[in-house]
Amino acid sequence: MNDVRRLGDWEGWTSFFLEGVAEIAEESAAAARDLYRLVARDRERVLTAKGSSLTAVRLLEILPRRPIVTIPGVVQILATTKPTAAKSVALLESLGILHETTGRKRDRAYRYAAYLDRLRAGTELVAPGRPA
Repeated sequence: MNDVRRLGDWEGWTSFFLEGVAEIAEESAAAARDLYRLVARDRERVLTAKGSSLTAVRLLEILPRRPIVTIPGVVQILATTKPTAAKSVALLESLGILHETTGRKRDRAYRYAAYLDRLRAGTELVAPGRPA
């Protein structure tokens, strides 16, 4: 920006800005492809898992929009019963798709860890004085 102010170098600044836009766009497209592949792979795992159900598949399909769920939330979203929701969550947890986050016996929350981790990739902040 200093060269723009001092020298009128709008071309240099525009080039720098557009390179940044292109890089971010490519990173975003790569992240979207990775997320698509992740969900497709997990869908295949659920479809072929012993004891799988339509409710488990439906639960997997909502996870990209709601990557953190509870049993009561699944009951509401999928309009199903608590035992059916719990069985679907347990199946996805046994496959390593969902991870329990609270450490409690009751009122548990589960996260689609791989999906959230991929969304977070590249956004970590580095504390001052720490290596990147």
